[in-house]
Amino acid sequence: MGMQSLKNNQTKFKNHKMNFKNIKIALASILFLATISFTAQETVTVPLSNPTKPGLLKMGIINGSIKIIGTSGKEVVIKGTKRKESESRYKQHRKSKSNTDGLKRISNNSLEFSAEEYDNTVRVRGSVHGTTDFEIQVPKNFSLKISTINRGEIYVENVNGTMDVSNTNGKITLKDISGSVSADALNRNIVVNFIKVTPNVAMAFSSLNGDIDITFPKNLKADIKVKSDRGEIFTDFDLKTKPSSAKITKGDNRKGNAYNVKVEKWITGSINGGGPEILFKNFNGDVIIRAK
Repeated sequence: MGMQSLKNNQTKFKNHKMNFKNIKIALASILFLATISFTAQETVTVPLSNPTKPGLLKMGIINGSIKIIGTSGKEVVIKGTKRKESESRYKQHRKSKSNTDGLKRISNNSLEFSAEEYDNTVRVRGSVHGTTDFEIQVPKNFSLKISTINRGEIYVENVNGTMDVSNTNGKITLKDISGSVSADALNRNIVVNFIKVTPNVAMAFSSLNGDIDITFPKNLKADIKVKSDRGEIFTDFDLKTKPSSAKITKGDNRKGNAYNVKVEKWITGSINGGGPEILFKNFNGDVIIRAK
Protein backbone atom coordinates (compact mmCIF):
# COMPACT_ATOMS: atom_id res chain seq x y z
CA MET A 1 0.00 0.00 0.00
CA GLY A 2 2.84 2.33 0.74
CA MET A 3 4.43 1.73 -2.65
CA GLN A 4 1.12 2.23 -4.47
CA SER A 5 0.48 5.50 -2.60
CA LEU A 6 3.97 6.74 -3.52
CA LYS A 7 3.38 5.94 -7.20
CA ASN A 8 0.04 7.77 -7.12
CA ASN A 9 1.69 10.84 -5.58
CA GLN A 10 4.45 10.77 -8.23
CA THR A 11 1.85 10.57 -10.98
CA LYS A 12 -0.06 13.52 -9.52
CA PHE A 13 3.19 15.51 -9.26
CA LYS A 14 4.01 14.83 -12.94
CA ASN A 15 0.51 15.89 -13.96
CA HIS A 16 0.89 19.11 -11.96
CA LYS A 17 4.21 19.77 -13.68
CA MET A 18 2.66 19.23 -17.12
CA ASN A 19 -0.25 21.51 -16.27
CA PHE A 20 2.13 24.18 -14.98
CA LYS A 21 4.22 23.86 -18.16
CA ASN A 22 1.09 24.22 -20.30
CA ILE A 23 0.08 27.29 -18.32
CA LYS A 24 3.53 28.86 -18.94
CA ILE A 25 3.26 28.14 -22.68
CA ALA A 26 -0.22 29.63 -22.78
CA LEU A 27 0.94 32.76 -20.93
CA ALA A 28 3.92 33.12 -23.28
CA SER A 29 1.57 32.86 -26.27
CA ILE A 30 -0.73 35.50 -24.81
CA LEU A 31 2.20 37.84 -24.19
CA PHE A 32 3.46 37.31 -27.75
CA LEU A 33 0.05 38.02 -29.23
CA ALA A 34 -0.28 41.13 -27.07
CA THR A 35 3.12 42.33 -28.23
CA ILE A 36 2.49 41.97 -31.95
CA SER A 37 -0.91 43.61 -31.64
CA PHE A 38 0.77 46.81 -30.41
CA THR A 39 2.65 47.40 -33.68
CA ALA A 40 1.24 47.60 -37.21
CA GLN A 41 3.81 46.62 -39.83
CA GLU A 42 3.69 46.01 -43.57
CA THR A 43 6.27 45.30 -46.29
CA VAL A 44 5.70 45.95 -49.99
CA THR A 45 7.96 45.37 -53.01
CA VAL A 46 7.94 47.85 -55.89
CA PRO A 47 9.41 46.71 -59.25
CA LEU A 48 11.18 49.24 -61.47
CA SER A 49 10.28 49.98 -65.09
CA ASN A 50 13.92 49.55 -66.12
CA PRO A 51 15.96 47.74 -63.44
CA THR A 52 19.21 48.21 -65.39
CA LYS A 53 19.08 52.01 -65.00
CA PRO A 54 19.43 54.24 -61.89
CA GLY A 55 16.26 55.31 -60.14
CA LEU A 56 14.90 58.02 -57.85
CA LEU A 57 13.09 57.74 -54.51
CA LYS A 58 10.87 60.64 -53.45
CA MET A 59 9.21 60.79 -50.04
CA GLY A 60 8.32 63.36 -47.43
CA ILE A 61 6.71 62.45 -44.11
CA ILE A 62 5.61 64.48 -41.09
CA ASN A 63 6.28 62.06 -38.21
CA GLY A 64 8.76 59.21 -38.25
CA SER A 65 12.20 57.95 -39.27
CA ILE A 66 13.53 57.05 -42.70
CA LYS A 67 16.22 54.40 -43.09
CA ILE A 68 17.51 53.59 -46.58
CA ILE A 69 20.02 50.88 -47.48
CA GLY A 70 21.50 50.36 -50.94
CA THR A 71 21.59 46.72 -52.05
CA SER A 72 22.41 44.60 -55.10
CA GLY A 73 18.69 44.02 -55.69
CA LYS A 74 16.66 45.30 -58.64
CA GLU A 75 13.53 46.35 -56.73
CA VAL A 76 12.55 48.80 -54.01
CA VAL A 77 11.42 47.09 -50.80
CA ILE A 78 9.50 49.28 -48.34
CA LYS A 79 8.73 48.29 -44.75
CA GLY A 80 6.52 50.61 -42.74
CA THR A 81 6.06 50.28 -38.99
CA LYS A 82 3.54 52.36 -37.07
CA ARG A 83 4.57 53.36 -33.57
CA LYS A 84 2.18 52.93 -30.69
CA GLU A 85 1.10 56.27 -29.29
CA SER A 86 2.37 56.80 -25.76
CA GLU A 87 -0.22 57.31 -23.02
CA SER A 88 1.20 60.72 -22.06
CA ARG A 89 1.03 61.90 -25.67
CA TYR A 90 -2.54 60.61 -25.92
CA LYS A 91 -3.58 62.44 -22.72
CA GLN A 92 -1.99 65.65 -23.97
CA HIS A 93 -3.89 65.29 -27.25
CA ARG A 94 -7.17 64.80 -25.37
CA LYS A 95 -6.86 67.92 -23.22
CA SER A 96 -8.79 70.12 -25.64
CA LYS A 97 -11.31 67.42 -26.57
CA SER A 98 -14.75 66.67 -25.15
CA ASN A 99 -15.10 64.76 -21.87
CA THR A 100 -14.83 60.98 -22.35
CA ASP A 101 -14.47 59.90 -18.73
CA GLY A 102 -15.84 56.42 -18.11
CA LEU A 103 -15.70 55.41 -21.77
CA LYS A 104 -13.44 52.72 -23.19
CA ARG A 105 -10.73 53.87 -25.59
CA ILE A 106 -10.46 51.82 -28.80
CA SER A 107 -6.92 52.18 -30.19
CA ASN A 108 -6.36 52.59 -33.93
CA ASN A 109 -3.11 50.85 -34.79
CA SER A 110 -3.84 50.63 -38.50
CA LEU A 111 -0.97 51.45 -40.86
CA GLU A 112 -1.42 53.59 -43.95
CA PHE A 113 1.10 54.41 -46.66
CA SER A 114 1.24 54.25 -50.43
CA ALA A 115 3.95 53.67 -53.03
CA GLU A 116 3.85 54.20 -56.77
CA GLU A 117 6.43 53.82 -59.54
CA TYR A 118 6.69 55.49 -62.93
CA ASP A 119 9.75 55.44 -65.19
CA ASN A 120 12.08 54.37 -62.32
CA THR A 121 10.80 57.09 -59.98
CA VAL A 122 9.28 55.68 -56.78
CA ARG A 123 7.06 57.93 -54.66
CA VAL A 124 6.23 56.95 -51.09
CA ARG A 125 3.53 58.75 -49.16
CA GLY A 126 2.84 58.23 -45.46
CA SER A 127 -0.24 59.03 -43.42
CA VAL A 128 -0.51 62.37 -41.62
CA HIS A 129 -1.90 60.52 -38.59
CA GLY A 130 0.39 58.92 -36.03
CA THR A 131 4.07 58.12 -36.46
CA THR A 132 5.34 55.67 -39.06
CA ASP A 133 8.98 54.56 -39.39
CA PHE A 134 10.22 53.39 -42.80
CA GLU A 135 13.01 50.98 -43.67
CA ILE A 136 13.64 50.94 -47.41
CA GLN A 137 15.97 48.89 -49.59
CA VAL A 138 16.91 50.42 -52.95
CA PRO A 139 19.34 49.39 -55.69
CA LYS A 140 22.74 50.88 -54.96
CA ASN A 141 22.60 53.35 -57.88
CA PHE A 142 19.65 55.42 -56.70
CA SER A 143 19.02 59.11 -56.12
CA LEU A 144 17.04 60.37 -53.12
CA LYS A 145 14.76 63.30 -52.36
CA ILE A 146 13.62 62.62 -48.80
CA SER A 147 12.45 64.57 -45.77
CA THR A 148 10.87 64.21 -42.34
CA ILE A 149 9.84 66.79 -39.74
CA ASN A 150 9.21 65.26 -36.31
CA ARG A 151 10.03 62.24 -34.14
CA GLY A 152 12.61 60.59 -36.35
CA GLU A 153 16.07 60.43 -37.89
CA ILE A 154 17.22 59.94 -41.46
CA TYR A 155 19.83 57.25 -42.11
CA VAL A 156 21.24 56.31 -45.53
CA GLU A 157 23.93 53.71 -46.24
CA ASN A 158 25.66 52.33 -49.34
CA VAL A 159 23.83 54.47 -51.92
CA ASN A 160 25.30 56.16 -55.01
CA GLY A 161 23.37 59.09 -56.45
CA THR A 162 22.17 62.67 -56.06
CA MET A 163 20.71 63.20 -52.58
CA ASP A 164 18.46 65.98 -51.33
CA VAL A 165 17.90 65.31 -47.62
CA SER A 166 16.02 67.39 -45.04
CA ASN A 167 15.15 66.77 -41.38
CA THR A 168 13.66 69.51 -39.22
CA ASN A 169 13.96 68.01 -35.72
CA GLY A 170 16.15 64.94 -36.15
CA LYS A 171 19.63 63.85 -37.13
CA ILE A 172 20.87 63.07 -40.65
CA THR A 173 23.44 60.30 -41.10
CA LEU A 174 24.75 59.34 -44.56
CA LYS A 175 27.23 56.46 -44.33
CA ASP A 176 29.52 55.10 -47.06
CA ILE A 177 27.77 56.98 -49.84
CA SER A 178 28.86 58.19 -53.28
CA GLY A 179 27.56 61.06 -55.39
CA SER A 180 26.48 64.54 -54.32
CA VAL A 181 24.46 65.85 -51.37
CA SER A 182 22.33 68.80 -50.35
CA ALA A 183 21.40 68.37 -46.68
CA ASP A 184 19.80 70.50 -43.98
CA ALA A 185 18.94 69.57 -40.40
CA LEU A 186 17.50 72.46 -38.43
CA ASN A 187 18.01 71.21 -34.87
CA ARG A 188 20.32 68.17 -35.02
CA ASN A 189 23.64 66.99 -36.44
CA ILE A 190 24.51 66.18 -40.03
CA VAL A 191 27.10 63.39 -40.35
CA VAL A 192 28.19 62.30 -43.83
CA ASN A 193 30.88 59.88 -44.95
CA PHE A 194 31.67 59.98 -48.69
CA ILE A 195 33.42 57.10 -50.44
CA LYS A 196 33.38 58.96 -53.74
CA VAL A 197 32.21 62.43 -54.81
CA THR A 198 30.63 63.22 -58.17
CA PRO A 199 33.06 65.64 -59.92
CA ASN A 200 31.99 69.14 -60.98
CA VAL A 201 28.80 69.16 -58.88
CA ALA A 202 28.10 71.79 -56.20
CA MET A 203 26.91 70.72 -52.74
CA ALA A 204 25.47 72.40 -49.64
CA PHE A 205 25.10 71.54 -45.94
CA SER A 206 23.23 73.69 -43.41
CA SER A 207 22.11 73.50 -39.79
CA LEU A 208 20.93 75.87 -37.08
CA ASN A 209 21.56 74.03 -33.80
CA GLY A 210 23.58 70.96 -34.71
CA ASP A 211 27.12 70.13 -35.84
CA ILE A 212 27.96 69.55 -39.49
CA ASP A 213 30.54 66.74 -39.74
CA ILE A 214 31.47 65.75 -43.31
CA THR A 215 34.18 63.31 -44.42
CA PHE A 216 35.43 63.54 -48.02
CA PRO A 217 38.00 61.55 -49.99
CA LYS A 218 41.41 63.17 -49.53
CA ASN A 219 41.69 63.82 -53.30
CA LEU A 220 38.61 66.10 -53.25
CA LYS A 221 38.85 69.12 -55.56
CA ALA A 222 36.52 71.90 -54.43
CA ASP A 223 36.06 75.55 -53.58
CA ILE A 224 34.88 75.86 -49.99
CA LYS A 225 32.55 78.47 -48.52
CA VAL A 226 31.93 78.02 -44.79
CA LYS A 227 30.35 80.00 -41.96
CA SER A 228 29.31 79.35 -38.35
CA ASP A 229 28.06 82.30 -36.32
CA ARG A 230 28.49 80.76 -32.85
CA GLY A 231 30.44 77.59 -33.56
CA GLU A 232 33.96 76.61 -34.56
CA ILE A 233 35.35 75.42 -37.89
CA PHE A 234 37.79 72.50 -38.16
CA THR A 235 39.51 70.72 -41.06
CA ASP A 236 42.52 68.54 -41.80
CA PHE A 237 42.52 69.48 -45.50
CA ASP A 238 45.17 71.91 -46.71
CA LEU A 239 42.68 74.72 -47.26
CA LYS A 240 44.03 77.67 -49.26
CA THR A 241 41.96 80.50 -47.85
CA LYS A 242 41.00 83.62 -49.75
CA PRO A 243 40.19 87.07 -48.31
CA SER A 244 36.46 87.60 -47.94
CA SER A 245 34.91 90.64 -49.57
CA ALA A 246 32.07 92.83 -48.36
CA LYS A 247 28.70 92.45 -50.01
CA ILE A 248 27.53 95.75 -51.50
CA THR A 249 24.07 96.46 -52.86
CA LYS A 250 22.72 99.72 -54.28
CA GLY A 251 19.28 101.19 -54.66
CA ASP A 252 17.22 100.45 -51.54
CA ASN A 253 13.77 101.87 -52.37
CA ARG A 254 13.29 103.18 -48.83
CA LYS A 255 16.56 105.13 -48.86
CA GLY A 256 16.95 106.22 -52.45
CA ASN A 257 20.21 105.23 -54.10
CA ALA A 258 22.01 104.51 -50.84
CA TYR A 259 24.76 101.93 -50.61
CA ASN A 260 24.11 98.97 -48.36
CA VAL A 261 27.37 97.39 -47.22
CA LYS A 262 27.30 94.06 -45.39
CA VAL A 263 30.37 92.19 -44.11
CA GLU A 264 29.71 88.51 -43.41
CA LYS A 265 31.98 86.04 -41.63
CA TRP A 266 32.34 83.62 -44.52
CA ILE A 267 35.59 81.71 -44.96
CA THR A 268 36.38 80.87 -48.56
CA GLY A 269 39.19 78.77 -49.95
CA SER A 270 40.19 75.97 -52.27
CA ILE A 271 41.12 72.32 -51.74
CA ASN A 272 43.52 70.52 -54.12
CA GLY A 273 43.43 73.38 -56.63
CA GLY A 274 39.73 74.11 -56.42
CA GLY A 275 36.58 72.84 -58.11
CA PRO A 276 32.79 73.08 -57.64
CA GLU A 277 31.58 75.06 -54.64
CA ILE A 278 30.70 73.24 -51.41
CA LEU A 279 28.83 75.45 -48.94
CA PHE A 280 28.64 74.89 -45.17
CA LYS A 281 26.35 77.16 -43.15
CA ASN A 282 25.73 76.87 -39.41
CA PHE A 283 24.60 79.06 -36.55
CA ASN A 284 25.07 77.41 -33.14
CA GLY A 285 27.06 74.33 -34.11
CA ASP A 286 30.55 73.44 -35.35
CA VAL A 287 31.56 72.68 -38.91
CA ILE A 288 34.02 69.80 -39.31
CA ILE A 289 35.49 68.99 -42.74
CA ARG A 290 37.51 65.76 -42.69
CA ALA A 291 39.84 64.11 -45.22
CA LYS A 292 39.98 60.33 -45.55
